[in-house]
Amino acid sequence: MRNISFSNPLWLLAIIPLAILVILPYLLAIRKENRSKSATVSIILHILIILCVIFGVAGTIVTTVMTETSVYVVADVSYSANRNLDRVDGYIRDLSGNLPDRSKMGVVAFGKDQKLITDLGGEFLSVKDSGVDDSATNIADALDYTAGLFEESVIKRIVLITDGKETDTGATQKLIATIENLYNKGVYVDAIYLNDNLPEDAKELQISGVTCTGSTYRNHDSSATVMVQSSYEAQAILSLYQGENKIKDTAVTLMKGFNIVNFELDTSKSGVYDYTVRISGEEDTSPYNNEYRFTQEVHGNINVLLITSKQADVDAVTKMYGEDANIESYVNRFDVPFTVEDLCGYDEIVLANTDVRKYENFTSFVESLDTVVSLFGKSLVTVGNVNIQNQTDDVLKDLEDMLPVRFGNNDGDPKLYTLVIDVSRSMQNAYRLLMAKQAAIELLSLMKPTDMVAVVAFSGRAEEKLPPTSVLEIEKIMQVINDLPPTQGTNIGSSLKVAYNLIKPLDYTKKEVILISDGMSYSGDVDNPTQVAGVMKENGIVVSTINTASQEGVKAMTAIANSGAGNAYYLKNEQSVEELILGEVADDITESVIEETTEVQINLYGDSTLQGITSVPTLGGYLYSSAKGSAKVVLSTTYKTESGLTTYPPIYAYWGYGNGKVACYTSEISGNWAAEWQSGAGEQFLSNVADVNIPAERIHHPYTLTVEYDGTYSSIVMTPVVLNPSAKVELTVTRPGGEVINETPIFNASGYAYRFTTSELGKYEIKIVYSYDDKSYETHSFFNISYSPEYDSFVTFDASNLYEVVRNRGTVSEDGKLTVVNDESEVATYTVDFTSALLAIAVVLYVVDIIVRKIKWNDITTLFKKKKV
Repeated sequence: MRNISFSNPLWLLAIIPLAILVILPYLLAIRKENRSKSATVSIILHILIILCVIFGVAGTIVTTVMTETSVYVVADVSYSANRNLDRVDGYIRDLSGNLPDRSKMGVVAFGKDQKLITDLGGEFLSVKDSGVDDSATNIADALDYTAGLFEESVIKRIVLITDGKETDTGATQKLIATIENLYNKGVYVDAIYLNDNLPEDAKELQISGVTCTGSTYRNHDSSATVMVQSSYEAQAILSLYQGENKIKDTAVTLMKGFNIVNFELDTSKSGVYDYTVRISGEEDTSPYNNEYRFTQEVHGNINVLLITSKQADVDAVTKMYGEDANIESYVNRFDVPFTVEDLCGYDEIVLANTDVRKYENFTSFVESLDTVVSLFGKSLVTVGNVNIQNQTDDVLKDLEDMLPVRFGNNDGDPKLYTLVIDVSRSMQNAYRLLMAKQAAIELLSLMKPTDMVAVVAFSGRAEEKLPPTSVLEIEKIMQVINDLPPTQGTNIGSSLKVAYNLIKPLDYTKKEVILISDGMSYSGDVDNPTQVAGVMKENGIVVSTINTASQEGVKAMTAIANSGAGNAYYLKNEQSVEELILGEVADDITESVIEETTEVQINLYGDSTLQGITSVPTLGGYLYSSAKGSAKVVLSTTYKTESGLTTYPPIYAYWGYGNGKVACYTSEISGNWAAEWQSGAGEQFLSNVADVNIPAERIHHPYTLTVEYDGTYSSIVMTPVVLNPSAKVELTVTRPGGEVINETPIFNASGYAYRFTTSELGKYEIKIVYSYDDKSYETHSFFNISYSPEYDSFVTFDASNLYEVVRNRGTVSEDGKLTVVNDESEVATYTVDFTSALLAIAVVLYVVDIIVRKIKWNDITTLFKKKKV
């Protein structure tokens, strides 16, 4: 393409008058019959001279563009885009009308693979008939393929039309690197966002997943939780198959959104069982994702470790667990298993009337016990007296932390706690007031039944909100705390002084003030809070502080606690409230055994341990304890202290501890205390305890194993609890088609990992052999791939991923309108200035004109005639 321009274009206006000035005399002065050929040639030369001079002085410049632009549209035709292929065709046609000059356009369609469907400059063919595998989205490979189609001498442009989400969820960095690499090679990528979200009026059902324990126990209750997504209110049938045999059809009414359906699974026989869940519903438009496969392995007897000081407990535990248990007993033996490797071979661990301080390697035992329960999901059950009351040993404290109850007599001297709560405006920042209220309420659960609580709220002024009130009136106290409104001002010193004046005259042996604030007091505070705390300490009142996530107030709050002989705590967030167990708030535990006929009450009638039970018999005695805040108390009793206070010590309580469960039965399972619990409802309850505490999943190896599927690849990560430098790991993967892969996983800082392609649908079997020294552990597990994530109709799309990968290397359009513009620095142009050349030609023509006028025409023609021989 050539363009002509002029540096002095006004000179062009002189062409017409000069032409008239030359031509008109010729027409008027020379009669027609006297116009010779020489005169005619002369007048033509005059006109050419004028044109050369005018174009020369006008600065004639000719610019030539020598480069072509090649544009390839890379169009997403994967399953997620198949509802919008007409729109894709429209975007492509719009692009073809907005290309730079000297451009040619081609089209590449892609899904799992890619295909050139329109050559450069060829007639556009619809992407609907591309023949591309639509079972996945692979943008990076499509871009690489397209980049190989360009010729070297052209400007290279790619317009990507896609929803921006690849099947391989971990491919974002690869795509960024691909676009960056293309940019460095001179290939520019623009993008048009394709909105592939499910339309509001679409009729679609799919099974989004199945949650099921992969490894369970024979005769143990097990179920599969099926998650069904629906875009409309629908009637559907869910069918459960074991192998090819249909087990059950369930008719369900689905609401729009997520729906949960449960199937009970048969665990009466040991073995590995393959299941399939299928859904069929009215008006469902897509056949994909209507089936989900999973595998469960049912193991034989459970393994129980019993450590006790009483031989009678062995018989009682054997009776509790029945035939489906292998019980290993340690009676008055202290050479108990103490490593994680040893303890992970048991499913339940029972500590009955034992003192762990007598065990060989008891520190390692408690640490390993914590690990196998919290990490591997084992169950711990304590029975009777485990000798941790009123002890200061850190190891026993670790064991006590695992238990849902605190052992010991709580009928000590009553204590008054005064909660001084900051309700100033600054406490509204970052939910500080909310955290302060939650911390205050959480502290109530840590107090003894004999304790009293007062509440003082402060901002610009301090006010007593609750006089000393028994902690047993917890609902009333909580209501007062929750109703505290934020107000203006912050005077910490004045608030502490109000609390001091309130509690100083009261007759309590122990008093403590707990200041909950961000520590940001006004400089105009009349009373110095540190000095007030010092005065309180001198009068036997301890002052502790809880800082509600304020870095600015750390120094002030710490100084107040130091001056008040208390402790300073920093509340990072709502989740750390339970960590704030103040030394002065914790119970002053003393050992106490209640040995008398005791009535037992049922607290949680719906609990699994009470299945088939409406009442339980009396006990001959129990260990006094109090339940911790989040413990579930199934059975309790009523106890009246010498001071007349009525308390409700737990008999059986439990809670979740990490991945496992810890339960405490505070009475005996053998002997006089349990005389009435050897038959009937008592016997049934103890059997239920044994059954309910069976772990959700069977793990008999000292490492965790996780498998993650990202749409294209699966990652197996094996993490040992203790890294052994001499350990060896062998991995065997059997694919659905029977292909066997033997690999040595790669070791990283924490464990071993292996990543491999899992595009084949079906069941994958994993075998891991972990060995070191003379020990070896073998694991068999399974995972199923039911479908490609590409067929997830409910996935949410937006343009953010396209902006992330394209960045500033191109343009992203969200409305389908995009104009491809060349970078002028890339266009190859050549510019020629003809000024000198035209003036030189004018001079030459002038000389020729003189010659023509001076020589007759016949003389001119004679010069060019050949002489006759």
